[in-house]
Amino acid sequence: MKRLVNRTKEVVPRAPERWIMFTLGLLAFALYARTMPPTVLDGDSGEFQYMAYILGVPHSSGYPLYILIAKLFTFLPMGDIAFRVNLFSVVATALAIPIVYVLARRAIPRRVPAILATCSFAVMPSIWGGALETKVYGLHLLLGALALFLSVRWHQERRARDLSAAAFVFGLGLTNHLIIAFCAPALALIVWFNRARLTRALIARCVLLILAPLLLYAYIPLRANYWIAQQDPQNWALYPREDAMLKGTVTAYYNNTPQGFFDLVTGLGNSYKFGFTSPTEESNRVNAALQLLWQQFGVGLALVIVGAGAALWRDRKLFAVIAAFALGVGFIAVYLRAAISTIYYFSLCYLALVVWFGVGVDALMHGAARVGIVTRHRLAEQSPNRGLEIAPSRKSLLAMTFQILIALGALALPASSLVSNFARLDESQHYAARDYAQAVLNDNLAPNAVVIAPWEVSQPMRYFQFVENQRADLLIVNASPIWPQFERMMTRARELNRPFYNVEFYPEYRVNTGARFVQAVPLPLRAEPRPRYALRDARIVPETDVLGFDLEPDPPQPGESMRVLVYYRARARMFPMYSALLSVRAATGALIGDYEGFPGSYFFPTYRWQSGDYYRSAWTFDLPADAPAGVYTLDLYWYVYDLDTRKSDYTREFARALGEIRVGDFGVARIEHAQTARVGDAISFLGWNGAREIARGQTLPLDLIWRAERALDESYTVFAHLVDANGRVVADADSLPFSGLFPTTRWQVGEVLRDRHLLKLPNDLAPGDYAVEIGMYLPATGARLPVNGAADKIVLTRVSVR
Repeated sequence: MKRLVNRTKEVVPRAPERWIMFTLGLLAFALYARTMPPTVLDGDSGEFQYMAYILGVPHSSGYPLYILIAKLFTFLPMGDIAFRVNLFSVVATALAIPIVYVLARRAIPRRVPAILATCSFAVMPSIWGGALETKVYGLHLLLGALALFLSVRWHQERRARDLSAAAFVFGLGLTNHLIIAFCAPALALIVWFNRARLTRALIARCVLLILAPLLLYAYIPLRANYWIAQQDPQNWALYPREDAMLKGTVTAYYNNTPQGFFDLVTGLGNSYKFGFTSPTEESNRVNAALQLLWQQFGVGLALVIVGAGAALWRDRKLFAVIAAFALGVGFIAVYLRAAISTIYYFSLCYLALVVWFGVGVDALMHGAARVGIVTRHRLAEQSPNRGLEIAPSRKSLLAMTFQILIALGALALPASSLVSNFARLDESQHYAARDYAQAVLNDNLAPNAVVIAPWEVSQPMRYFQFVENQRADLLIVNASPIWPQFERMMTRARELNRPFYNVEFYPEYRVNTGARFVQAVPLPLRAEPRPRYALRDARIVPETDVLGFDLEPDPPQPGESMRVLVYYRARARMFPMYSALLSVRAATGALIGDYEGFPGSYFFPTYRWQSGDYYRSAWTFDLPADAPAGVYTLDLYWYVYDLDTRKSDYTREFARALGEIRVGDFGVARIEHAQTARVGDAISFLGWNGAREIARGQTLPLDLIWRAERALDESYTVFAHLVDANGRVVADADSLPFSGLFPTTRWQVGEVLRDRHLLKLPNDLAPGDYAVEIGMYLPATGARLPVNGAADKIVLTRVSVR
């Protein structure tokens, strides 16, 4: 075993190793680049994207190294700025993969197990997902892996420059993410094991190399003071704090004092995230960590355990270093309450464990070779020629067969992870943050408005504001409606007559199914609204008038998003809190959907409305793709809302019919078969679209093109008949126009309409030529309208039935 350990110490990246490293890094980059997000993201990622561009100061710990390197990526001549910063995380994570390989080779004498371990690491959900997060995790992984590799190489090869390089990389890591500080016990253990080789000069140089990168933190006060110096007096009047922190060019968690600087760079400003609030929380976090561990390795944890035992037997010092590395990072990842970020905090812990995974595969392959030898001896003893040895080629084949089977079994783990996680982790079509931000920025917000938005929306909005100079007049503030500063800013904005909006999601919380929309709610509207569909004297409760509504788009289309804006005027203060429901029905009475919400905003309930102010509710929803074109009705309901139970009292209902809307496209791009006729004295028939040949048993679609020449008082039924040579009707499709969804009484003068009817041919219909006849009649009497003043029908064409 001493010889086996020495072989690992002699590993250097010769030509084959370099090619393996290059290939692994290239494959990882290809995978991450294929699944990376294409544009701006929400939350922290969105913040980093615009902070890198403007050289701002992000949330603690400021991340100066990440911001400065990301700034270099913004100069790449490809994609938008957000894409370029996204690419930085992909590149950093991909560069870490070859380092994982050469680190594994320090503990594993065979290349194949090291390659398998590296591949498993590259496709772990936490590593792969971290590459797609435009955050510091990719660079953190790269620096942590490099620091450990250099330290281990110094431990094995005793070159002082490796320890110096490790110290410098560790110092750089401290300016990126402070979790790397918890790798220090493992690095210190390496130093302790080799203390006899230390000199004062080497110690001093390493200390200096650790401290020197910390000068990068000077970036924070330099850039913070730059942005704070551009104070806007208007924003100071709104809220007495440096507007750089309101606008987002400097994080709101920063105070421009020595204590504020210290709290930011050390993370002590977030000290409330340390520790456990209860034994239950401690248990939950430990269980969550174990679940995450299983998600990364699955049954491969068995190989990790085998590898840990083998590593302990092969090289106890290296085993102790890897164990300290895993425990240090694992401890802080559990101890720090960070919700989603915890997934990525464990990355360096998984790095240590994947080395043992590779050692486990190597140990099994080594054991397989021994099994092959034993099997060879047994076969020789059982052979009729008892004294003969089995040929060396057969001896090698036995051992190789066992080793290949083990390698294939280990390869199945990263392969299954790749296949099972690809669809879940693929972010290549992630445009939600962009769409949310654009929905708000394009919502006709009043000039110089204050826009309060949640973190996941405010950051992409700021990206478009600072990077693409979109709506630079807005003050976009990340705040919650339940925070005291929200109330202070809203009150002060009213005093300054400055428009004030709160950005809200609908529905408020994410659900597994259905779309989620975002809107900017004015609190209140600064001018009297002029809705297209105005109502007169439409009071829904004694204290509130419904002024009307608007549609976006108008008309809405089936299968697309529809937005209904309802406007109110408060006549007097009201003291119940109301919820609201918008009901959409077809003209036939069929329910399309009931959509719940609140008048104005849940965070600014009706009991806070001021007399004489104007407010707006907005509902956004997707119309069903199979919703037919026609007339639909909108009805508005208010219910008394109980704040204690957080439920609406549906027995206390207040209703108001908003009116009718048109849905879908009624027109026609072209008329295939022009044919004019006058139906009655007010309707023109212009032609039709359809086929002249069809097989029996099939359905013949006919698009009839009409135009109303004047307003119609009667609702007529359209008949479409297939008639044989004897005048007998063999198929018919009689219905009100547009299946009853758009009767003739609602037709607008001069509008060209396409009315579809479906003729279902009987399965036993005899082949031959049949006539298609159409017309209109009054359903109450059955009397047909005259055509061109004489006939009562229009013969469209003859159809050949096969």
